[in-house]
Amino acid sequence: MIYDTIIIGRGPAGISCGVYLKRFNLNPLIIAYDNGALKDAHYIDNYYGVNHLRGNDLALAGIKQAEDLGVNMLDSEVVSVDMLDHFYVKTTKGDFEANSLFLAMGKKRNSLKIKTANLFDGHGVSYCAICDGFFFKNKRIGLVGAGPFMESEYNVLKHFSKDITIFTEGNDIKLDAKIVKDKITELKGEDKLKSVVAGDKEYELDGLFIALGTQSGMSLAYHMGLALDEKGFIKVDSNMKTNIDHIYAGGDVVGGLLQVSKAVRDGAVAALKIKEDLASF
Repeated sequence: MIYDTIIIGRGPAGISCGVYLKRFNLNPLIIAYDNGALKDAHYIDNYYGVNHLRGNDLALAGIKQAEDLGVNMLDSEVVSVDMLDHFYVKTTKGDFEANSLFLAMGKKRNSLKIKTANLFDGHGVSYCAICDGFFFKNKRIGLVGAGPFMESEYNVLKHFSKDITIFTEGNDIKLDAKIVKDKITELKGEDKLKSVVAGDKEYELDGLFIALGTQSGMSLAYHMGLALDEKGFIKVDSNMKTNIDHIYAGGDVVGGLLQVSKAVRDGAVAALKIKEDLASF
């Protein structure tokens, strides 16, 4: 069986594309091994029609919407993609074929290299200041990092709280803020983050933002010969088309505003172009 489109990624961009394609009476397959970065968001308050909904709940609602429409989904990881007369996608659960691809696998965020690193994701630990900074207004905030990404996150967070401690993991920085050079060795809490341990001290925090840089999940795109920009994101045109015919991309994997609204838009735009291009395939 040859699918019209294989969508790699099950976040807002991938689900949006799948929903639109299915409503166009096309046959997409969504392949993903998790629900993307949205599942780790604390609450979503800045998306149309959504009021204080946990990120994972919004992710699951989108997946259910696609499933109810009959969109095929596969819980698996893509190993490789071969391009001949059409696309051959090898996964850990078998091989699949399609006439087009939509890449929406997001980007891998760097976590702390400690045992409890992901224990409080979405429960006090965040990877996006513009997404979650509002929820920590006038609270005790920790920020981990030392490079340009950390500084950009700090510039967002300082508008929400004056009580910010920056943990630089041993690096020297020059910012007008409380600086701790010791590496964080433990995150503590029960149902949510309460404190972090760095060096021989424990710091009570309401929230911790990780800004250790972003490691784009681009190895697949690189091996496919897709053009990347200087930051490592996939280059696309206004229709979400890449430099290779019948390969499209959207969501965090193409950079720009890393928000649900933009990802949903990318998926919709890509689906419209895929429909148009497949008509002349």
